[in-house]
Amino acid sequence: MTSRRRRPAALAGAVLALLTVLTWGVARGAAPPEQPPPAGARVTTTPGLPAEARSELYSVTVDGRTPTVYRSAPKPRTCPTANCDGGDHARADRRTFSWASFRFSPGTRPVVTVTKTSASAGTPADIRVRGTGRYTVLEKSPDRRRIRIRVDRPDAKLSVEFVDARYAADREIPLDGMLLFADDAEPAVPAPSRSASGTYVVPAGEAFDRRRAAAADTVVFARGVHDLGYWAVPPSVRRVHLAPGAYVRGAVDSATPAKAGQKGFTVTGWGVLSGERFDWRADKRSGGTTSCSYDCWEHAVKMVQLGTDGFRLHDVTVVNAPHWVISGYRDDQITAAADDESEFGGTVEGVKVLGNWGWNGDGIPALRNTTVSNSFVSAFDDAFKLYSPGATVRDNTLWQMDNGAVFQLGWYGKTVSGITASGNTVLHAEWTGTNANWGVLNYRENGGSGTISDVTIRGTRVMGPVTRIVALSNERADQTFRGIRLIDTTVDRLFTTAEIGRLRGNGEKSLPRNLVHQSRAPLELEVSGLRIGRTDITEANAATTGGFDVSGSPALSFG
Repeated sequence: MTSRRRRPAALAGAVLALLTVLTWGVARGAAPPEQPPPAGARVTTTPGLPAEARSELYSVTVDGRTPTVYRSAPKPRTCPTANCDGGDHARADRRTFSWASFRFSPGTRPVVTVTKTSASAGTPADIRVRGTGRYTVLEKSPDRRRIRIRVDRPDAKLSVEFVDARYAADREIPLDGMLLFADDAEPAVPAPSRSASGTYVVPAGEAFDRRRAAAADTVVFARGVHDLGYWAVPPSVRRVHLAPGAYVRGAVDSATPAKAGQKGFTVTGWGVLSGERFDWRADKRSGGTTSCSYDCWEHAVKMVQLGTDGFRLHDVTVVNAPHWVISGYRDDQITAAADDESEFGGTVEGVKVLGNWGWNGDGIPALRNTTVSNSFVSAFDDAFKLYSPGATVRDNTLWQMDNGAVFQLGWYGKTVSGITASGNTVLHAEWTGTNANWGVLNYRENGGSGTISDVTIRGTRVMGPVTRIVALSNERADQTFRGIRLIDTTVDRLFTTAEIGRLRGNGEKSLPRNLVHQSRAPLELEVSGLRIGRTDITEANAATTGGFDVSGSPALSFG
């Protein structure tokens, strides 16, 4: 995977750096300038990170430098009945995600050493790497629980998997995930000036001053731990930046009615935004301190709520969401009729989403004329919502949890067209059943009508075994599908129906594996270049090897 970013000229960067040094200290309250980064890879570290957010299972070095290895785990259940938030299976399995981040320039090839420091799971039989980008495994030492990897190009997203007692062999899933995020040292959106008069730099260890933020146009969270809570971003603030090593516990909502006419809201930085202090379905009406007793999606805290046109969301890592991770809804537009977020567009690049352990943990909506690229998404609901026209989703890496679809066209009737998803890789799909809203490509019937047309899902790579690839149906809704194309999809293995019946998790088992059910409106689907294992799926073997269940009279073709 190669970066598509446009880099500013080196001379311009040097001039900017010189001006920053010369003008530092002129603005009131200016923070000291950052020191020039060392040569080679730069690692992300967070001083003062609490023990519960720091991994005790893994250590990482990058060219001898030691990044912080962060950790996410399911929070205790706060709703009243068994598995009411969908997280009981993850809690019972003591699931965790650990991750570390670093940055380097093209031409540099850092060597990363990952060691599983805990011996409680025994000596691994193997250590595997799944991921995207260019990398080379230099050495495996299972007896020492260690692997060395050379990363040959930026924008790699790697899963290092120890095949030990904490590895679910039937689903090829490590119960303690270890992720490496290797970013380009030169961001697509340069960091803001800390010395500018309109910038509020929040030092680590100091309380966030909301009144001071309301007088700023840029808010920068410096390296270290911050307690932000739920923050309705005031109209003056046009940019929020999380510096490398910033760990911000809170949520950023720029979708308030007061910002209705604003364009160009920007969230950037290699820091972490964590919702760990919000309970599941936290309610913004109480500032996130209480939770709804129902799915109050119109009031729930979203980790990043954009709600303005021309937005930019780049590089930030977002974890531990209490509800949707990222949303384009504006507060005054969310109604029970389910608005489609189609009025806003922008760019999402290099974002990392993980550590979502309960229902409603949706990933990233592909909004009108928006490009979502080079991001990592591990969602506990729909990873990408394809609800708006002209959207592009390309070159992303996914780890789908035991809920939701990768590319979701549902949950309600709509008319949209011109959507493309290409070159996306699914490292794991943890589905344990064939629920109505699960699959690589899915439409979840929920009433309404409209026409979804000209949708192309091309070049999707799905690693490991999965329960479903596609589910499209209009048996209960007058939803028309025209020009839906699933092209050049490769899947390692499709679970058999008997195997699905033995999987333990959130999955229901009653529906077919792959289904195309046409009834109330036209349904056109082209499946071209679908390969499961080493077998090409054609019309002749679609019902057997492909697991397709077809009803009605869909315009379904295989090629």
